[in-house]
Amino acid sequence: MAFLQQPSTVDLQQVTQIIDQLSQEQKLWLSGYLAAAAQHVAPVSSTQTTTEKQTHQLLSILYGSQTGNSAALAEQLYEQCQAQNIAAELLSLADVTTKQLKNKTHIALIISTHGEGEAPDDAEIFYEQIFSKRAPDLKHMQYSVLALGDSSYELFCHTGKALDERFHALGAQRIIDRMDCDVDYSEPATEWQALLLPEVEQALTKSSNITALPSLNTQQATVKSHDRNSPYHAEVLQTQKITADESDKVVYHLELGIDENAISYHAGDSIGIWAHNDASLVTEIIGLLQANGEDSYQFKNQSHSLNVLLTEKLELTQISKPFLQFAAEQLNDAQLKTISSDHEEFIAFVQNKQLIDLLHTYPALSQLPVQTLIDQWRGLTPRLYSIASSSAEFPDEIHLTVALEKKANHHGLASGLLCDRIQEGDEVAIYVDHNKNFKLPEDSDTDVIMIGPGTGIAPFRAFIQERQAQRANGKNWLFFGNPHFSSDFLYQTEWQRYQKQGLLNRIDLAWSRDQAEKVYVQDRLLERSTEVWQWIEQGAVIYVCGDANHMAKDVESVLIQIISEQGGMNTTTATDHLKTLKRNKKYLKDVY
Repeated sequence: MAFLQQPSTVDLQQVTQIIDQLSQEQKLWLSGYLAAAAQHVAPVSSTQTTTEKQTHQLLSILYGSQTGNSAALAEQLYEQCQAQNIAAELLSLADVTTKQLKNKTHIALIISTHGEGEAPDDAEIFYEQIFSKRAPDLKHMQYSVLALGDSSYELFCHTGKALDERFHALGAQRIIDRMDCDVDYSEPATEWQALLLPEVEQALTKSSNITALPSLNTQQATVKSHDRNSPYHAEVLQTQKITADESDKVVYHLELGIDENAISYHAGDSIGIWAHNDASLVTEIIGLLQANGEDSYQFKNQSHSLNVLLTEKLELTQISKPFLQFAAEQLNDAQLKTISSDHEEFIAFVQNKQLIDLLHTYPALSQLPVQTLIDQWRGLTPRLYSIASSSAEFPDEIHLTVALEKKANHHGLASGLLCDRIQEGDEVAIYVDHNKNFKLPEDSDTDVIMIGPGTGIAPFRAFIQERQAQRANGKNWLFFGNPHFSSDFLYQTEWQRYQKQGLLNRIDLAWSRDQAEKVYVQDRLLERSTEVWQWIEQGAVIYVCGDANHMAKDVESVLIQIISEQGGMNTTTATDHLKTLKRNKKYLKDVY
């Protein structure tokens, strides 16, 4: 048997030089590849026992992510495994089939629930497979689930709960119990990881044949890592309203200045915005509570002044279902109990309300001890926005398309900051949320169909800039919709210029309020059925961005109808065909 030799100094220098040239994302991929490959360094002889064959194992960190939170947590877990010398691999469920589970002995599954109890887009096919009759036996496997969700939805953490039960039903054994996380997930996720890793480390036997690479000198790194917990402070270069005064919507175009050596992004990515609550809102709440803003209170085992808590730590612009249920019990209010126990009534009730509206409507809440209220309020979370620029054209800028959200007399958290309170020259805390599942095709000759009404247009502005920089030969077709042509045609002159240049080959527009009958992007798709089917047959990639609850579902229904009618299939076969497009990354969504 041949034994591994200690690499020479020259070898290590060459490896280090190569690694230094990689991006953070590439380093993560490479380390996972090497960890997996290391399991096969020493070939297993026919005389080895079953126990010996099982010593070469690793932790498979699988994630399904709609907005990037699960992916970010999975990457953090993977990095911690590397730091503790635990062999691990990192995989999106978009790249995993249930057949591959037969070769995985230990799994950490991190998955969010999307919409009304649905699996995130990148996990949809895996989810369907694991619940099919052909799902594999998993008696050889140990696993644990970290489930992300929003308790304001009726089916809280449904996807994670369902997968946990399904894995167990297929014979897999839990390493530790599932942890369910609400939108403020940092603490329970950290607790889950702290419980999981010692158990995994004990279960896995490390191979003595693995020769570790030398540690990189982090002081020599050219790119500083900025993430959710360590945001980058970007300068606001420009804010410009891009809807007319008579529009029912208020939409702004923003340009943020960045150092391309400190933060990088790709077309299709999003950024997270860490925003503070409006000072006037904080003052009003302190007044209602009849409290002193300088008095200290506890939040997440730390002491802060009430001013700091309400400004920087607590969610004030949304009402959570758990808090409404708490309020109903405290006030013994029958109506609130009914509203908080019925999901549809809850959604209707909170749609145009913020926390302060609840305090005004039910003043008895303000009489509760301040610490009691703080204990029931959610922590502040970042808001995600699709990036509306390509780094190929704007390497030192990030552009955003932001609709100013309004609830009663108040603005949304981040939209209020970006569109109303912030000034050019100010700074805003951001981080890039990389979306590997919403990228342009590697082959620039591939045609693309982009469907993005409203601010869903943002990533497609980035796409078209990227295609121009690539000198792509593939055709580009845009479907865009909004209420009115005269007031709501976002980036009108740019799209017209791209069309004139021949870069934008087709554009179909849907103005829902410019005629008696409402017209939406899905209606335009149906009108162009023959051409859409031809593009699909020729290998075009379809992208959808925007509202998940209505638009995206309507678009998907129309696509199934087009495939059925134009392809001569029944509805079931057409639905399967669309699933195949998803599986082959020919149908991609970025919806919210």
